[in-house]
Amino acid sequence: MSKVKVSQDVADALDYVTRNFSNEAIIDAHVRCPNGWHMDENKALKGLNLDVLCQALYNGYTAEKTPDEKVLEYFNAYRNKILDGTATPTEELVAQAIETTCFLLNLKIKGVNC
Repeated sequence: MSKVKVSQDVADALDYVTRNFSNEAIIDAHVRCPNGWHMDENKALKGLNLDVLCQALYNGYTAEKTPDEKVLEYFNAYRNKILDGTATPTEELVAQAIETTCFLLNLKIKGVNC
């Protein structure tokens, strides 16, 4: 079975609860009251689909990248080629287009334009 993808908030909450409780206790608490997660450390589990929770606990989970992380990863693929001198003119334009798009949309992404 493959790991389930969850948001970073859910991954952080799962990290917290699995350090403090058994899988059985976590599932039992969720079944009894799926909206009962109120602490800052676990509130991301509130209303989480039971199947997703069980898959995460028994098969593992990975945190989905945020949109900013995805843009940075995409940008770095081109920037690294520019830095090592192997970028084509088109690849240089792609990197420039990513920076320009962030500027035009007023997005500040660390490692891209700030």
